[in-house]
Amino acid sequence: MLKLRAMLFAAVSLGLLSALAAGMHARAGGACNITTSIVDGRKFKADICLPDPNGGADFEMSFDLEFHDDPANPGDLQNLTVPCVGFSVSVLDATAIANVRSRLPDPVNQGVDPALPLRVVIEPPGGCGLVFEDEYDAEFDATNLVFNPASPYRLMKAPVGGAFEDITNVVDAGSVRARGCGGTFSEFVLVRDQAQNYTSELIAAFAGLASVIDDAAVGPTARATLGTDHHVSRSAFEAGNFSAAIAGLDDLTEHSGILGGPALPNRWRSARDLVNLEGDIVARSNHMKFLLGRLNGDP
Repeated sequence: MLKLRAMLFAAVSLGLLSALAAGMHARAGGACNITTSIVDGRKFKADICLPDPNGGADFEMSFDLEFHDDPANPGDLQNLTVPCVGFSVSVLDATAIANVRSRLPDPVNQGVDPALPLRVVIEPPGGCGLVFEDEYDAEFDATNLVFNPASPYRLMKAPVGGAFEDITNVVDAGSVRARGCGGTFSEFVLVRDQAQNYTSELIAAFAGLASVIDDAAVGPTARATLGTDHHVSRSAFEAGNFSAAIAGLDDLTEHSGILGGPALPNRWRSARDLVNLEGDIVARSNHMKFLLGRLNGDP
């Protein structure tokens, strides 16, 4: 009998380890799964269902990362595989939620919604050789949440353990689908922003964008071009002409794409020896267009 119990225990343990390795979380009465895949050679997709440790409804959402893959520019995307993305996701407990909140831009007014306390981490292994150029697009599609116009949900990104920054450029129905972009990784969370003080955020965002444009790695021509676009947009914002401010940032993102390369570093690789300033600049610009759009009456 003891031998039989030991065999059963070993079999169950092996099964649990196999399920975890496959990204599957089982529960009584059914299975709550995490499935990951690469779509069209340029998109990482994770369909996520995690059980609520407190016995409530399952937490469900999808997370996508989409990269540029230009046939005219071979080598701009390399080694995009599920293992090389370095994906993980976890349910945040009260302590972890408090930790995330302490690292948000506005901890008084921003916080993780208990209806979707999930954190996604993207940490590509250094030896995998993942390479991409320009910015990636990230999306949380949260079926647990309800969309309303002028939605308070925001997509935040941080280096592991570091300060979060808002990268939201779209919040759509889906139930709530929040999109943003970036040039680096690692932690992603969806939060609620009760204040939504767009003007204050934009003042800080214009200053942050200017500091990246002034980075020593940006070539003089690129710095002058992007600096002019920044000035045009900021001046329009200060004059209350939000449409013109958006147009100025449209020019800035277009010029960033054209200038990406030696004049404006635009490459990231898992060795973490390059700085993707183009991705950072475009991410900041797109978020600022989201804020300006809200000021201009967008839902």
